[in-house]
Amino acid sequence: MHGMRIRIGCTVLLVAALAATGGGAPLPRPLESRIETVVQRWAAESLQRDWVAEPTLREVAREHSEVVAAGATIETPEFIRQALSERGLVDPFPFVFHGQASSRGLDELEARLLAALDGLAPGERTLFTHAACGIVESKRHLLAPRSYTVTVLLSQRAISFAPWPAELRPGDRIRFEGELHPPFREPEVLLTRPDGSTIALDNLTYEARLFRTYVVFDRGPGEYQLEVLGRYDFGPRVLGLASLHARAAGELSAHARQVTAARHGSITPIAIAVASESAPLSEAETEARLLQLVNRDRLAAHVAPLTWNAALADVARAHSRDMRDHEFFAHVSPRSGRLAERAAAAHIPYARLAENIAVNRDVEGAQEALMRSPGHRMNLLDPVFSEIGLGVVFGDGAGGDPRVFVTQNFLQPPDGRGP
Repeated sequence: MHGMRIRIGCTVLLVAALAATGGGAPLPRPLESRIETVVQRWAAESLQRDWVAEPTLREVAREHSEVVAAGATIETPEFIRQALSERGLVDPFPFVFHGQASSRGLDELEARLLAALDGLAPGERTLFTHAACGIVESKRHLLAPRSYTVTVLLSQRAISFAPWPAELRPGDRIRFEGELHPPFREPEVLLTRPDGSTIALDNLTYEARLFRTYVVFDRGPGEYQLEVLGRYDFGPRVLGLASLHARAAGELSAHARQVTAARHGSITPIAIAVASESAPLSEAETEARLLQLVNRDRLAAHVAPLTWNAALADVARAHSRDMRDHEFFAHVSPRSGRLAERAAAAHIPYARLAENIAVNRDVEGAQEALMRSPGHRMNLLDPVFSEIGLGVVFGDGAGGDPRVFVTQNFLQPPDGRGP
């Protein structure tokens, strides 16, 4: 996903989705405390550490459970990100576990949760810092057993920053400053504006871990994507990602309207159509599909399409396979090093290189998440690049759900020719 990082998806995202029976109300704390105790016990035994139990993160988890229980069809990673952003949090790509269980089925749900936690890649699980659970009791018929919708969130919080105003207006200019937590350094702040343009904001401090900049909402009303990058020994990483909405006074966001509808019982559950069965795509066919998506997005931004570089694709494919097989998610591999080293080992000449990485349920989800991240978007739409190598390998995520491991390598030829 960083140039960069997605689980953008990774997230780590696990959806243990079971059908909800309708909207519900938040439960008293004891049941949430029971699930949080399970999570904290796992962290203590597996990581020898405690995660911070935070009320704000619990609010987000409850909100997700409410909307799922109401029967809404939502894109969980985007819903969670919007909910975090509305509360002034920038935690990127949280781990999400959600499901439904009767009062007799909570033990089985806890077992599935523990299996999902055990499935987290070793290098990723150590980066989580906060955990919370939000539970609602689903509406039920008189004789039906109690049914609960449960959401568990783990987040990685690697920056501290001064909060921005609760309401933002078109034309506002806000100061955004903070500090990266070790081991991260060299902060970079990026902004994608409602017109799709992405800029790197000037850092007005020269301290290795500090940042201070100004965010200007100068492209009218709409959604501004704010991203904070940092570097560590394994390359660049997204440390903060938030959606900031500049809107008129009193105007509710789409997220707030959706949550209000769930609480008022005015969401109409959507029946999900069963897709017709077809032969699954191979990894090579999936790479071809991803190339179509990349060039679709470039053409929509009035940027020339990229041509396929087979040697670069071999490099990208090997890195995706390395991440899957050795359970890590980073630009720098303990085996092959950095992208420049991988290209040199393959004898690929270049003037400039860049890389995006992602883990997602499919390449459509990976590409959408990459385009919503300002840093990844800059790579995807950079007119300097004329060639691309894509590597897609199939694997499993936390809990055994199918995942695609994606590497996108971009190249400007050494003679400087562009598209």
